[in-house]
Amino acid sequence: MGKKVPVSNNDREKSFFKYYAQELAPGDPDKYAAIAGGPQPNENAMRIQDRNDLFLPGYLPGEFGYWLLEDGTAMIANKTFFKGVTGEMFDWWFAWHPIDRLRYAIWDSEDHYDVYLEDPAKALDMSKSMRERHWGSVHYIWEDIGFGGVDMLRIAFEKPEVLGYDESKVDTDACNALVCANVKVYGSGDTPDVPVVMTHFLRPVEGGSELRSRFWFGWQIIDGKAVKCIPDGASVPAAAPIALLNHNVKEFSNLAAILPAVYEEEKDHWAI
Repeated sequence: MGKKVPVSNNDREKSFFKYYAQELAPGDPDKYAAIAGGPQPNENAMRIQDRNDLFLPGYLPGEFGYWLLEDGTAMIANKTFFKGVTGEMFDWWFAWHPIDRLRYAIWDSEDHYDVYLEDPAKALDMSKSMRERHWGSVHYIWEDIGFGGVDMLRIAFEKPEVLGYDESKVDTDACNALVCANVKVYGSGDTPDVPVVMTHFLRPVEGGSELRSRFWFGWQIIDGKAVKCIPDGASVPAAAPIALLNHNVKEFSNLAAILPAVYEEEKDHWAI
């Protein structure tokens, strides 16, 4: 077991502290081995302009790995089976967890240090659906994503249509939840900020749901269009997608393991 993020004595009294205390569910060793094997061929990369291809049936050529692309940008892809999880449960998680730092920590108790929600009242608005509570929300998070320390990220969640997705295909057999955001990983010292577009695309499969995650480094979605936000001639360092993909495998392996039970026990418990 790795070293866990700090918690308070008050945190230890919360009903979901047990998920922090237990050992993290292990990630698939074959995934970690594939990451160590190096980048995937660029002809298999899903370009950000083709992001609506996620709605197509079956699988795309690049469902797992990282890519260092010709224009200096990069991307990662991960696929995770969520046994017994529905789209409603996945949307609930993104509305519920940022309200309390321990809720964020149980997702990955070794790397998730803190979360600050810009508008917590929106997440607690019982008149809104789970999706409406995280659409338009901004999370500031502090986590160790493998860069050698704790990084701060700004995650601006949006309705899928705002980020250029065909929202009419959500709540169909093609997709039962779609969580997406423009992200900024804040640099420090000589390290620049890194813009990233994040997508967590969930679809129903036998026995639960399948999460297909994509992160495009060097991009933002502005007015529904993909805009490259790093200078021509600059390149995202390989360490960034490698670190984030390793972290993504770790955190989503654990979330897949705990989400059904956390939802069953905490779905009606919103107050801090």
